[in-house]
Parts: sequence; C-alpha cells; structure tokens
Amino acid sequence: MNALSAGAVLQERYASFQKKQCDDDASIENTVSKAITNNTSIELPQEIKELITGSDYWVNAKSNRYKKLIREGHMEKLLELAKMAHSKNNPANWFAKACSKATWERTLAYFAKLKEVARKAEHVARRLGTNVNKFIYKQIWNGVNVERWAVAAEEIRHDKPGQSREKHFAWLCLHEHRL
Repeated sequence: MNALSAGAVLQERYASFQKKQCDDDASIENTVSKAITNNTSIELPQEIKELITGSDYWVNAKSNRYKKLIREGHMEKLLELAKMAHSKNNPANWFAKACSKATWERTLAYFAKLKEVARKAEHVARRLGTNVNKFIYKQIWNGVNVERWAVAAEEIRHDKPGQSREKHFAWLCLHEHRL
C-alpha cells in the first residue's frame, strides 16, 4: 500500500509539473506577442504624417522607417526635423532626405552640434549677464572663440557711460581676426 501511494504521489507531482510548465510557456508566448504588437502599433504624429508623400509603396516604406527611428528613441529629433522642414522649398523631400539611412548619421551629428552650440551660448550669456541672443549663436556658428571673448569682456571694467560687457564682447568677436 505504501508503494502504491508513493507512485500515486509521484504521478500527481509529475502531472502538476507538466501543467505548470505549459502555463509558463503560454504566458511567455503572450508576453512576446504583446511586445510585438506594442512595437508595431506605433502611431506617427500628425506633423510627420503630413510629410509622407508618394505612392502607397513609398508611404509604407517611409512610415516604417520613421516608426523604426521612434522605437530607437528619436521622436524629439523627428518632430524638430518636421518643424524645420516647413521652412524648406519642398518640405516632404527635405524631411525624407534628412531621415534617410544614408544621411541619418549626419543628421545625428547635426543635432549633437546643435546641442553643443546651445550649451556654449548659455555659458557665454551667463558670463556676460545677459540672455542668449542671435548674435551669440551666429558667432558660435561662425567659429568665433566666444568663450575666450566672454571671459575677456567679463574681466574688464565697464563703468564709463556707453560701455558694457555685451558691447565689448561684440567688438572682440567682430575683430577677432585682428586680435
């Protein structure tokens, strides 16, 4: 009787183990299918949708490309590019070119440069005690050593009428080639 009950216990354990394993496999499949469904159901923002033109093939191809970029975490960059595109002659073509595989690395480099320019402009404006303005941005993009001139303008006294850090900074930037 002991052997019979031990065999029944083992058989019962084996059956429960198999059931648990089947349930785990089903839950893994559900998790994977949900993840796949969530990744492919990305909805493109309207700003991007209106820049997708061409035949059905190209609309589908471009949509898939932009969804891939969104999955990679480039949503903000795509929206910024969409804003920039509206100032171009042919916005849809410009946007497609900027987001293409061939030029995407260059686009990312542009965004990195844009971030660096903004950081440098903020630093210079803080040194001068002013707000960031177009002049500072223009000098940075032109390759002027604005940080050096901001330090120089900060260190010199400007206590006479008509003098200011901003004016001295502007003069230094505009006459850098002579200095």
